[in-house]
Amino acid sequence: MTASTILVGAVALYTAAAAVSDFRTRRVPNWLTLPAALGGLAFHTFAPQGWGLTTSLAGLAVGFALLLIPFLLGGGGMGDVKLLAALGAWLGPRLMLAAFAVSMVLATVITLAILAYVAVRRYVLDVEPENVSASGETVVQPQGYFRQALPFAVPLALGTWLLLAWIVTLGASS
Repeated sequence: MTASTILVGAVALYTAAAAVSDFRTRRVPNWLTLPAALGGLAFHTFAPQGWGLTTSLAGLAVGFALLLIPFLLGGGGMGDVKLLAALGAWLGPRLMLAAFAVSMVLATVITLAILAYVAVRRYVLDVEPENVSASGETVVQPQGYFRQALPFAVPLALGTWLLLAWIVTLGASS
């Protein structure tokens, strides 16, 4: 098994686990992010084809910085910040920026699709929003209020997988 296979597999598994956790619970737990960050740092420090500790730390810092200001302004959770930091430890700064950019485009497209779906149901089909929670309890929502939160780990995972597929395809064709 090559180092690049380990890197792609570890990143794919980490982002999948984070996406599932974020989708189900709206949280990315520390027990997931901390080992992933340490794994990325260790991989690039000790793997024969690793990029080195400095590049891995730079990726961690870039990932952390990308969502720190939005978090401080109330636009996301600290789990998302730690998620990106750990991913940056694996991807390094350049690939972290690329994965973030692709993920933001996907997040925008998915959000617009959700908004269009809700608008069509509400204003075209005249269907009121469901007022029953997953546990079966009745939920009272203010008139016209739609909460369709998109957990950030989902588009981040999809964007990262697209980036990894592109990298693997480039490597296979050369």
